[in-house]
Amino acid sequence: MGTPIKLANAAKYYKGEPHQEAAWDWLEAQLEPDQLARFQVRYRNAPGEPELGGHDKPATGAEWPLTKEQLGEIMLCSAGSLPDSLMDDLADCYVTFLNSSRIGLAYFLGQCGHESCGLRYPMEIHDGSNYEWRSDLGNNQAGDGVKFAGTGWIQVTGRANHQSFADYMASIGKPDNQIMSVGKTYSCEVYPWSISGNWWRVNDMPAYCEQRPDVDRVGQRVNGRYLPNGYQDRRDYTDRAFRVLGV
Repeated sequence: MGTPIKLANAAKYYKGEPHQEAAWDWLEAQLEPDQLARFQVRYRNAPGEPELGGHDKPATGAEWPLTKEQLGEIMLCSAGSLPDSLMDDLADCYVTFLNSSRIGLAYFLGQCGHESCGLRYPMEIHDGSNYEWRSDLGNNQAGDGVKFAGTGWIQVTGRANHQSFADYMASIGKPDNQIMSVGKTYSCEVYPWSISGNWWRVNDMPAYCEQRPDVDRVGQRVNGRYLPNGYQDRRDYTDRAFRVLGV
């Protein structure tokens, strides 16, 4: 096989050829979701950006709404790949944004599972440059497209959505100026569930989901089209969530 290549060099000479795609897919499959997420954050952080993970995030003190094993069963990942901090944020999200509804949680987990590929990607793969100056997203400053690209398990996008989350956290006595000053690389690490939950709240999803709508209609609200992209995958994640949660 010769001398193993350095991964940085492998990325440098990547040309999107089928055998290269297959090799990267194989390598990705060897890693746990949290390892992929942390690599993604470190790879994209510019030198001098604040290191994430040492924050003191206010918490509700709420109990986890399900176990790591149950969440792993829904997301098709191992319980060991789910850190306590992730479960704590889910507990906060469940109480604060989902109104402690098991039905709403099932629909929410189904959509988050699809959008994040089973909790593999807490931040959009594309850098977000295509969102620059998108007024519909509130991106009115240079660099907003990249800074506020899709974050959290439901891929919340844009300055306006980040500001909405920051404002709501402040309104409940949990202000955190890094949501806006740092952007996606902070929110995806610290609030992957809660920033998604705020989008869910703003778009009236809790009340809608209590009516037990068709999964494809929930996906339409998230994705913006009917049938939504990946509709079968959304159904599968949601079906597992309903089964595991017993609702």
